[in-house]
Amino acid sequence: MRFPGLLLAAAATFVGHAFAQAPTVGGLLNNYSFTLPGLPNYGIAQGSIFDIFGTNLAGQTTPLQNPPLQSTLNGVTINVTVSGVTTHPLFYFQSPIQIDAILPSTTPVGTGTITVTTSAGTSPEFPIQVVASGFGLLTKNNGAGPVVGYDANNNHELISYSAATNPGDTLELWGTGLGPVADDAPSVSITTPIEVDIGGIPATVTYHGRSSYAGLDQVNVVVPDGVSGCNVSVVVISGGYVSNYGTLPVAPSGRTCSDPLNPLSSDITDKVNTSGSFSGGVIVLNKSTTPGTTIGGVTVGGGTVDSGSAIFSKITAAQFNAGGYTAAAGGYSSIGSCIVNFFSSTGGSSAPPPAFQVTYLNAGPNINITGPDGTIAMPLQTVNDITLYGTPATATSFIPDSGGAFAFDNASGGPDVGAFTAQLQLATPLNWSNKDSISTVDRTQGVTVNWTGGDPDTYVNITGLSFGSVDGSDSNFVAGYFSCQAPVAAGTFTVPSPVLLSLPASYTITAGGITVSTSSLSLLNITSPVTFTAPGLDVGLIEAIVENTITVTYQ
Repeated sequence: MRFPGLLLAAAATFVGHAFAQAPTVGGLLNNYSFTLPGLPNYGIAQGSIFDIFGTNLAGQTTPLQNPPLQSTLNGVTINVTVSGVTTHPLFYFQSPIQIDAILPSTTPVGTGTITVTTSAGTSPEFPIQVVASGFGLLTKNNGAGPVVGYDANNNHELISYSAATNPGDTLELWGTGLGPVADDAPSVSITTPIEVDIGGIPATVTYHGRSSYAGLDQVNVVVPDGVSGCNVSVVVISGGYVSNYGTLPVAPSGRTCSDPLNPLSSDITDKVNTSGSFSGGVIVLNKSTTPGTTIGGVTVGGGTVDSGSAIFSKITAAQFNAGGYTAAAGGYSSIGSCIVNFFSSTGGSSAPPPAFQVTYLNAGPNINITGPDGTIAMPLQTVNDITLYGTPATATSFIPDSGGAFAFDNASGGPDVGAFTAQLQLATPLNWSNKDSISTVDRTQGVTVNWTGGDPDTYVNITGLSFGSVDGSDSNFVAGYFSCQAPVAAGTFTVPSPVLLSLPASYTITAGGITVSTSSLSLLNITSPVTFTAPGLDVGLIEAIVENTITVTYQ
């Protein structure tokens, strides 16, 4: 068994300082999934590696510890008390604002408290939710994006776009939270069954249990037939808990993946790894129809809005290989797969650390769109520290319902991206045929979406968003959202129950006898990306999206 080279995904380096104040605990997360409190798959599993976020947790930063791990490090101890039983987690890493430790397998399942004690005092009690099993899958992008793993059928190469897996290959995947083992020993098989779905297909598991490192789990699984793409979904279900979703490159043959949604040639990939950076641009047209709220026979809000946007950015080769390219493009899975992400209103110590820092590029003062109804300019602007281009708020409808031909340019260009011109043809979009029959979604059963028509050269994206309340109020929320891809020709797609079980039950608002859900389900008809070139870019992409959204309640 190989060590994955990234044992503690959240570990960082901090300047040491002496204890000045008593410690405080502000958040607890699985070391790999970063699943947030309030989500149905949140919990710190017995025997798992977990992260404690807070302040004054240590007087200095101490790097990763070698075995045997200790329950006291530099005079700091941790107490976890559940059902009257107190255990002492083992230290892997320590800093003033973060501790990574193993929750002892002997910790009872249930809700309890955790405290951190230093020479300056003991922290106030913080709640901890202990579960028997709740797996966190190790990925390159802080709980999302490409998995970290090795291919036993490819000389144990680290899996990547240029070292893709093949159906029938046995993979070594990593994470934490499969369940308790005696004495928290390494190299122990776990007999409790798990399920691993790759591209939505249950795969054969040949081993699951501790690796040769305490708390670090290994899952050996065979890639099933019938899946292909650069971002095939991977999820592990253990003890009834759904892990975070990762992605996996799968090629029918050879070791370079291909994906109609990921038009990157091997020449571009090689260039990125040689130059050490990747510069890309994404231009999107969007026609979005949202529902209004009907009260007493009167509908308020809703309607159809046309918009355009563009963003140009630069990331490092390491970020590119960790999925930064797809993240910059909005994130997606391969055809037939789904991904799930989450966010909360609290942020801060209870949220996963940021995945990437990007450099935004200036392509000139405007990106111009010329369509059947004339030309509209998208000016350069900064929104929430993100530099991008967008249509003005006063823009009127400029995307015909029947589609049409569109051209794009940036005149003479800008300091980072030179002049370019590009074209896109938008066909008549598909029709969401069962839209009116979906209002309540049983998360244990999945949800089926049907459509008719549509250009066979386009594809379908099914997206869902569910807001859940952490404490019963509408101000402290946690949200999960999913995105699934399907070919237009299929005419139907069923979102699997593991995807929906990753979402919180929908929070609803009741006033004056009217109950309104805060959650939604969308069907998007998206053109296959069209590439364009420009000085300063490795690749540019253009796509058009016709989106319909309905209000639903996820139960």
